[in-house]
Amino acid sequence: MIELISEEYIIDKSKYNKIISFIASDLDLTGNATIKIGDEKESRALNKQFRKIDTSTDVLTFISNEELPDGYYHGDIFICYQVLIKQAKEAAISEELELTTLIIHGLLHLKGYDHETDSGEMLKLQQKLLDNLD
Repeated sequence: MIELISEEYIIDKSKYNKIISFIASDLDLTGNATIKIGDEKESRALNKQFRKIDTSTDVLTFISNEELPDGYYHGDIFICYQVLIKQAKEAAISEELELTTLIIHGLLHLKGYDHETDSGEMLKLQQKLLDNLD
């Protein structure tokens, strides 16, 4: 099960849980993970601690790939709410589409894709998955 946590921000969890289930099934991500939507302060702290970059970012993925007593744990995804709002405005798209894109992006990283080292495969698959949601 992939758990979506959003304590501070009101989002349609039912809608996004369906999207998460669809994408996880498509990617054959069987097991557990957590997606947390948080603020810029937390994003910046995590980015600084784990990537040595002292600024907030849109999405961070922490891959665990652990076999736990209650099942396989893929890892954690952190999405910064303020950055997603900013990016949606800049791209002239809805906040919902940007959040969906960031969720897919994080799930692809959990699956092992890396857009910084591949030849564009991850971002092509990201777009294909987005298109399949229509």
